[in-house]
Amino acid sequence: MFANLPGRYPEVTPGELRNAAPGVILLSSEPYPFKEKHLEEFRAICPQAKVLTVDGELFSWYGSRLLHSPAYFRKVLEEVTA
Repeated sequence: MFANLPGRYPEVTPGELRNAAPGVILLSSEPYPFKEKHLEEFRAICPQAKVLTVDGELFSWYGSRLLHSPAYFRKVLEEVTA
């Protein structure tokens, strides 16, 4: 959604996020441990979006964890499309 922003770690303002109107926002447990308070903040900015926390190890890290990722991604997809 924000692929055109410069830099390795682009910053998105709440207003930019609101204007983008995403349908789904996934907050990873790693490397930054998003908590319930963050879900509420994102829900306030984008009330139309489904906001979920996801397992950061399965989304962000490579190695043997990746063996479990496909099943986990299916589970997340089911939750998002429900």
